[in-house]
Amino acid sequence: MEAHHLFQKHEATKMHWEQGSVFDISWSSDGNLLTASGSREPVRSWRLGRGGHKEGEEHKGLGNDIERLAWCPATQNLNILAAASFERVVHLWDQKAGSVSMSLNTGKANVDISWSNSGKYLAVTSREEGLCIFDIAQPQSPVVSAEYDGIINSIRWSANDQLIFIATHSGAVEVLSWPTMDHITMIPAHAVSCNCIGIDPRGSLLATGSADATMELWNTEDFSLFRTINDYESPLLFTDFSMDGRFVASASDDLEILIHETFSGDLVHRLKLDSLTSALAWHPRNLAFAYGSSASTKSTAKPSVSIFL
Repeated sequence: MEAHHLFQKHEATKMHWEQGSVFDISWSSDGNLLTASGSREPVRSWRLGRGGHKEGEEHKGLGNDIERLAWCPATQNLNILAAASFERVVHLWDQKAGSVSMSLNTGKANVDISWSNSGKYLAVTSREEGLCIFDIAQPQSPVVSAEYDGIINSIRWSANDQLIFIATHSGAVEVLSWPTMDHITMIPAHAVSCNCIGIDPRGSLLATGSADATMELWNTEDFSLFRTINDYESPLLFTDFSMDGRFVASASDDLEILIHETFSGDLVHRLKLDSLTSALAWHPRNLAFAYGSSASTKSTAKPSVSIFL
């Protein structure tokens, strides 16, 4: 089927969500759970498929101040959810037990979190104070705690866990080796802030979204520029690859989510929205994605969590 036709019958379904902007969303690695955090709202999960429903379940044990969410991608720990509060703590929620199994003290105001694909390590960044990396087998203190000279916007691991990519306010993407933390290179991605990055699940491409209203795709082998996409009028906020790497979705201040075919760069679908996107994540096994929204001066619509399927 041609790429342009794959999303024509997709529809956006809103889940139960009370008042408050959505901060983050994350899928469990098996795709059965979608979890969201937000302002004035406990973390909530929806179980999809048979037995699932729009109401979802609240994780009240995590509190109401969770900024970032990340389900562990590894099969052996697929029931572990990392939930970072802005107040210097990352909770590990055990879905089977229905409670927090441990809390990690980062000592910094948390901005982003990212699991290694093996599920062995969890990276946590603060905007102006650097990053720390925890070994989940021995999480009492970070195995790496490094300061960074600049503002960090986002962090991601390579598909093989050998590299760490750091998106910076300067527009560059710093590349570090793991576990040595040696500086490999600096990708001169954008002239202004690199707001978001995404990793192709196949491991071949890195997507960068910027305040300059462009998205760029970079080869992860030699860090050369593969493609620049200019279909935006506002700064990019989020970018994420589909489970097979064939498509990349992105959201900007334009009140829409765009889906591009990775290889050709063609725009294959434009999803019009009634509010500003505040989170975006592809389903790990299907051509579907979830997105959250926040209150905005551009719209009177209430914040929501939706699935485009």
